[in-house]
Amino acid sequence: MPGNSDDDVPRWELPVYDESEEVPRWTPGREVPRWQPRRGPAPSAATRPGSSIPISGRERARRVSPVAWPFVWWAAHPWVVLWAFVFLAPASVLLLRVIDESSFDITVQPLAWLLVVVFVIALALAVVASARRSVARRALGGVAALLAVGMLLWPVTRVTLGRVPCPARAGNDLGTQVAGRALQAWRSRAGGGDDLWRRGVVDEGWRERTRGIRLTEFQLAESGCWERAAPVDGTHTWHEFRVTVQGAERASLSKIVLVHTELGREGWKITAIEGPLP
Repeated sequence: MPGNSDDDVPRWELPVYDESEEVPRWTPGREVPRWQPRRGPAPSAATRPGSSIPISGRERARRVSPVAWPFVWWAAHPWVVLWAFVFLAPASVLLLRVIDESSFDITVQPLAWLLVVVFVIALALAVVASARRSVARRALGGVAALLAVGMLLWPVTRVTLGRVPCPARAGNDLGTQVAGRALQAWRSRAGGGDDLWRRGVVDEGWRERTRGIRLTEFQLAESGCWERAAPVDGTHTWHEFRVTVQGAERASLSKIVLVHTELGREGWKITAIEGPLP
């Protein structure tokens, strides 16, 4: 604009530095120690084997003894352990049979009870572990495990494979006297003999077979136990008798009678009689 010039416009100038106006700065003394970072782990800190990296407190808390590790894993996976025991039950029974045939047969019964106790503990631990989740799941899982182990053990404990001599642990009294008394009652035709049978009454089938046949003499041929895949059960025995009978034609015939006996709370009882067999 007219009347103005560049000399009249104010200009910015660099300020002049004055040392007297400088703010004093704090300088630490030489006697004050300064913090220095550590170059290695503290002497008391635990380190991993073969490494200088310290182990945290959480990692130290998680460390488990090798001896206790299986039990810790068992507590974390109780159903896995239970079903493993279920499927291994037949193999355990077969192993007991192998021990029964060896010179360590005296340990069969304690080992069998030990296996039962371990299975009960596994079942209880699994049921308690699932109690917080669902009562239905707990009941269903327990019943399923019991049914499965029963089905797997039935073939190896109940299926008869034949007749074998009884082991020494079965004792001397194998029910022979009870079986002989049943044949004596048949020969004398005195009736009775109900107390010799497990059900407290003479089997009706046996009564019908012997009604028209007269027993003249009998002799014990052999006694033994029933063979199965599991260890031989000394409480279930058999007795083979050679008998001489007379039929309606008064002809003497030699037959075989097989008496089944079982040891119960009231002693030896007859469970069945096969024969007279040809």
